[in-house]
Amino acid sequence: MKSLINLLVQRGLVVNLISVFLLAVGIYAALNINREAFPDVNLDQIMVSSVYPGASPKEVEQLVITPIEQELRSLDGIDKMISMSFPGSGRITIEVDPDAKNRDQITNDISLAVNRAKLPSDLPFDPYVIEIEGSIIPVIRLAVSAPLSDLELKRLSNDIKDDLLNVKGVAKVTLLGDRKAEIRIEVDPEKLNREHVSVNDIQNVVRSWNLNAPGGDITTEEGQKVVRITGEMISAEDTGNLVLRTNASGDTLKVKDVANVTEALSIPGTTYDVGGRPGISMLVLKKSDADIIDTVDHIHEYVANISKKYGDDVTMSSFQDFSKFTRMRLGVLTSNGQVGLILVFISLILFLRFSVAMMATIGLPIIFMTGLFGLYMSGITLNLISMMGFIMVLGMLVDDAILI
Repeated sequence: MKSLINLLVQRGLVVNLISVFLLAVGIYAALNINREAFPDVNLDQIMVSSVYPGASPKEVEQLVITPIEQELRSLDGIDKMISMSFPGSGRITIEVDPDAKNRDQITNDISLAVNRAKLPSDLPFDPYVIEIEGSIIPVIRLAVSAPLSDLELKRLSNDIKDDLLNVKGVAKVTLLGDRKAEIRIEVDPEKLNREHVSVNDIQNVVRSWNLNAPGGDITTEEGQKVVRITGEMISAEDTGNLVLRTNASGDTLKVKDVANVTEALSIPGTTYDVGGRPGISMLVLKKSDADIIDTVDHIHEYVANISKKYGDDVTMSSFQDFSKFTRMRLGVLTSNGQVGLILVFISLILFLRFSVAMMATIGLPIIFMTGLFGLYMSGITLNLISMMGFIMVLGMLVDDAILI
C-alpha cells in the first residue's frame, strides 16, 4: 500500500487525469440515469379477475372461482392462492414461488388454465389475467371536465387518452369513472301490440345481426379468399334500421318503428366531479425505462396546451403527482451535498493548509460521481431507496473527512 501511495504521489499528472475522467463519467451518468419514485421490484404476483353481474358472492365462488382454482392447482410454480368473492365479481391473487425455474412461462400457463375452466355461459367477459409488475407504475393522475353530455365527455376522454399515449415515456392510461358505451332499445308496448311483435322478436333480430364471425374460405378466379361476416352495430341508426319483418309488397317493419333506439352509457358505479361538473379521472403509467420527472414534465406540457386543441371549455388539471417524491429526494441529496462540502472545507481549513483542505474537499464529489457512475452502469435507477443510501453514504464521507 505504501509503494502504491508513493507511486501516486510521484505521478501527480496521472492522478489528476484519472480524477477528471471519473468526474466526467459521473456527470454523464447524472445526466442520463433514470429517476424513479420507487425501485423496480418483481412482486411475484398474478391476479385473475372475473365479472359476473347479478350474482351473489356465493354464486361467484361456486360457479367462477372454484372451477378456476381447480385448474390452477395442477400448475407448478404457484406458492399460494388467495381468492375473494364479491357481489358480481371475483378475484384470485396468485403468489409465484420465488424458486420457480419457469417464471416467464407461469403467466402463460395460468392464462391457459383459466381458459380451460368450465365457466357459466352468461359471463359478459372472459376472466382476465394480469401480472402485477413493479416496473410500470403510476406517475400522475389527471382530471378532465367540460360542459358536455356524458357520451360526448366519454368521446373527448378517449381522444385525450390517445394523445397521452403518444407522450414520450407514457406506457398506459387508465380511465377512472369511464362508462361502457351501449345502444339502448326502449320498446313502445302500444306499437308492439299494434304490429304484433314481441320483445323476443327484437332480441332475436339484434342477436342474429350483431356478430363478427368467420365464414370460411371461398375459391374465386383470383384465388382463395377468406370470408368473414361483419355485422356489428356501431351506431343507434344501424340498430334502428334492422328489419323485423317484410311482406310481398315490399313493406318493412324496422326496429325504430316500434322502439326508441339511442346511444347511451352504462349506469355509473363511481361518479367523478371536477369543480362541481361531471368529469373523468385518468391514471397515467410510465414505461419501465422512462424517467419519471421527464415523463411528468411532458405530461404537464400537454395539459397546458389542452385548451388550444379542444377549446377553452375543456379543463384539465393534475393531482397526485408521484414525481414530487423523487424531486424532493433529489433536492435533499443536492442540498446535503452542497452543505457537506462547505462544512468539510471549513473544518479542514481550520487545521490544514489551504491546498490540502481544497484537495480533500474536491475528492468528495469525485467519489460521489464515481459511485453514481457505478449505479448507472449496473442498471440501478435513482429512486427513494437508492437516494436514501446515497444520502447516508454522503453523510459518512463528510464525517470521515472531518475526522481526518
